[in-house]
Formats: sequence, C-alpha cells, structure tokens
Amino acid sequence: MLSVVASLIAIVGLAFVAGTLIRLRSLDQLHRLLSYDYMSLVDSRADGALGGVASDFFTGIAFMLVGSVLFTRVAKTGRVARVISALLFVFVAVTLVYACLTSRVGTTPY
Repeated sequence: MLSVVASLIAIVGLAFVAGTLIRLRSLDQLHRLLSYDYMSLVDSRADGALGGVASDFFTGIAFMLVGSVLFTRVAKTGRVARVISALLFVFVAVTLVYACLTSRVGTTPY
C-alpha cells in the first residue's frame, strides 16, 4: 500500500516538473527558474514569463521528494530511494543558496 501511495505522489511531482521543463523556451528561462526569479508577482506577469508554472516546478520537486522519502520505507526500493531523496535535497539546497547569493532585492523586474 505504501509503495502505491509513494508512486502516485512521485508521479504527480514528476508531471509538474516535466510540464514546466517542456514549457521552457530558452536557457535564460531555465536560469531564472532555478534561481527563483519567477517567484514575485511582477515577474510572473512579465511577457514570456513562466509565472505560475514556476511554482508548479518547485511543488513538483516537493512531491517527488515526499514520494522518494516514502519509498525509503519499502524494502525493495529503499537504497535507490535514499539516493534520489539525497539528490533532491541537494538540488533544493543548491538552488536556495544560489538564490540567496544573487538576490535581486531593490532591483527592477525584467
């Protein structure tokens, strides 16, 4: 039962992430997505911006993280789930550190 719940959560998260990545049109948009530049209301309304899709991306990452943590409790997938969970935690940590180091406080939006 736990593996079914974990699978559903992880698939929903993967759908959010894949949907966002499919909508990217340039490397600049990918950079802005990973550096949290789309998180303000003004940026989400900018021409060609991803807007709400950007928040779907990080929601999808969160769903994938929850699914992989649940998979650690399943005996057959425990080792792989730990590796995936660790990679997702590192990804979120790196993007947050990068966003803090390159803050845009006080600058005009794109």
